Amino acid sequence: MFIVILTVGLIALAIRWILKPEPSPIFGIYSQPGKFYYLKFTAFYLLFTLRKWQSKRARADGNLKAGYGMKSKVDIRDMETVQTLSDHPKAIDAVYFQGGNKDGVYFVAATARRPHHVINGFVFLKVPGEGLFTSPKLPDSTLFGTEDEFGAEGLKFEPLDPMRKWKISYKGQLRRNQTEELVDVDLEAIWSTNLKQFDFDTDMSSTAISRAFAREPWSREYFQMLQEAHQTHYEQMGRTNGTVKIGGKSYPFNIDSMRDHSYGHKREWKLLHRYGFHTMTLEDGTRINVGIVSQPCTSSVLELGYVYLADGRLFPVDECGFNIWDIGENGSPPKDYHFTFKAGDFSTTTKKHVIQTPYDDTYLVRIAANRWWSVQVNVLDAPIFYIGWEWEAKIHERMCTFVVNGVPGWGISEFMYRNMNGRPEEYNERDPEWTRSINKG
Repeated sequence: MFIVILTVGLIALAIRWILKPEPSPIFGIYSQPGKFYYLKFTAFYLLFTLRKWQSKRARADGNLKAGYGMKSKVDIRDMETVQTLSDHPKAIDAVYFQGGNKDGVYFVAATARRPHHVINGFVFLKVPGEGLFTSPKLPDSTLFGTEDEFGAEGLKFEPLDPMRKWKISYKGQLRRNQTEELVDVDLEAIWSTNLKQFDFDTDMSSTAISRAFAREPWSREYFQMLQEAHQTHYEQMGRTNGTVKIGGKSYPFNIDSMRDHSYGHKREWKLLHRYGFHTMTLEDGTRINVGIVSQPCTSSVLELGYVYLADGRLFPVDECGFNIWDIGENGSPPKDYHFTFKAGDFSTTTKKHVIQTPYDDTYLVRIAANRWWSVQVNVLDAPIFYIGWEWEAKIHERMCTFVVNGVPGWGISEFMYRNMNGRPEEYNERDPEWTRSINKG
């Protein structure tokens, strides 16, 4: 009798669990873990781990299907070149540099190659005593270049040594912030590094990516979208050293800098709801990139990033200790706030691993033994611009100071929001080349 009652009870509980409704997305955007969350998490974790294993053992001439554990190309020399654009009208091949230093110098620049010689490009430069300078076309970032280089309208990036060295140059005019004054600027610099690249195809935390996909409703269409929306994206921390002349006056240009490269079948800004990233260098030599991306068709809450310790060790971000919907969901990101994140397993760290810094060894060992990092953000400047044919994305490019576990730092925070207002007609009239180009494709 007891067995019968127990069996009936378990069946009833199972039926109740199966019929339990899935939780509603927060703000209609951010999916929440449902009743099959842990089962889906385990399945994707095993799949992602298997694909990582296969990628490491792929032959040099292998035909890899990139993403979710698999590399896009085996040879880094093939990654560090201008990529052949796909036949999609929103094909993408983009390079981006950004960074700053403790003296308050900041530099951000990008060239995203698109079909029909279109380049989504921009320059931001902040020099103490001179102010903040921006590309003359901003807030519109539509430039025009050539098919075979990362460059347009005075801005150019040239790979010199794969994963080690790039040349950055800009020659033209920049606009002094919040004025109509155009200033002649000539910038020549070398970005260099001896640190390993972080490839988001293969190096992301298996836990973080599995948690993101497990919270979404699964279907055949969902997995098709995962493949279609994929882009290869990798980043490296390094330094940018050179000289910039502003109105004929020269300034040394030495900043801690991050470089990234993205390419894929397409980049569709309309798929994204928003994202928020924080890239920083600390006084003790630690380098961090951490944030959340919300692309509801694939992952409405994707936590990602990495940490380079001062000794060069590299760890992926496992978890962000904040909800993106609590930070600037109304379209205005805050300029002073705090968040936490989890990265790395430093339990084996001892004093012999600690690099000498202005901070005492005991404090550094305590940080190394703690997987949670505490970040304070203070935004100094936050210019806004738009990307895409129809200004689909609104970008807040934020020059910041940080305090992480008590250690000061500096860097860039970038927040993106989906812009529904479109490209103003006045910009079409101002730039007839844009109109001719979009009519082609």
